[in-house]
Amino acid sequence: MSKEYFATWGAVTALVIAGASVARSEQGLIVHKALSLDMAMAMTQGSLEKCRELHYKCAVTVLDATGRTIIALQDDGANLHRFDVARKKAYTALVYRRPSKEVVEGWSKKTAEPVPLLEGTMPNPPIEGTIDMGGGIPIIVDQETIGAIAVSGAPGWEMDEACAKAGLAKVADKLK
Repeated sequence: MSKEYFATWGAVTALVIAGASVARSEQGLIVHKALSLDMAMAMTQGSLEKCRELHYKCAVTVLDATGRTIIALQDDGANLHRFDVARKKAYTALVYRRPSKEVVEGWSKKTAEPVPLLEGTMPNPPIEGTIDMGGGIPIIVDQETIGAIAVSGAPGWEMDEACAKAGLAKVADKLK
């Protein structure tokens, strides 16, 4: 190998390392969108209004992007377990970044397949805190999941999801 080859290779390597260092120093703080308490309250109120309009006794939970509860409530007369189930539905939607009903459908398909499951596709809640029930919706802005909302207590997952979507509709103009 020639000296010119090593000199060229060394120069290219130095440029790549220098470029990476500049890119890292420019990164600094990470800027992201986050749900405010007021927005979470508006979503929760919108969901609760829809549930009450349909005479459902439900619980509603809104989580931030880290899985922390921003707001959770349970309507008068809702069954005791609704509060916990709503949180798990929201967490499932957040973790998998899609409606919890779609997650459950995916788990169901994987369970029915005769082939071994691949890593990350295990059926039924493989991640602690998730649940195999529909009614949770991720809150996505510009392809970034910034939280999740879920409802528990309506007669069926479709109605839980409809109530959750009513909450999102309350703030749709602000989720841009």
